[in-house]
Amino acid sequence: MKNKIIIGIFAFALMFGFQGCRPEKKELGPKSSQLDGINGNWVLMKTDQVDVNVQLAFTESDTLLDVSEVLLNSTPMEMKFDKNTSLFDIKAGNGSEMFNSNTGAWKFDNNDYPSYVVLNDGTAQQMNVKLIRPVRLQDRYLILKINKFRGGKRTVCYHLWFERKN
Repeated sequence: MKNKIIIGIFAFALMFGFQGCRPEKKELGPKSSQLDGINGNWVLMKTDQVDVNVQLAFTESDTLLDVSEVLLNSTPMEMKFDKNTSLFDIKAGNGSEMFNSNTGAWKFDNNDYPSYVVLNDGTAQQMNVKLIRPVRLQDRYLILKINKFRGGKRTVCYHLWFERKN
């Protein structure tokens, strides 16, 4: 009987001992604004090409090829997003030919959780550019994905790596 009481007290103490060892919950802090994150000037610094029609590839990254040396052989393009006016401006340079227009209005498909940047030059044709990952104020890179089509079929896509200029 004495052993059962001692074991019970020990088990009770052990239960409370383990409960006190839980790590403290960490706070993530306030949610980052995607509008603040993309705001500013960006310079194209790297271009990856992905062949989307390779049959043996399991994922797009299996056919990814860095083509920066070929496409960015002189002055790279610069892109500016202004969150206050919702306007974008592309300064001509290597890579600017991938965009339909050099100036116009921009918006996210969803300001809280964006997947695309919608570029609109005021004509009926707008360009939806996929965000590879969200961009926050503290992020150094903006990565956009542009698909190219021929005959209604996607033939190649580019991952454009922009570096924050200011």
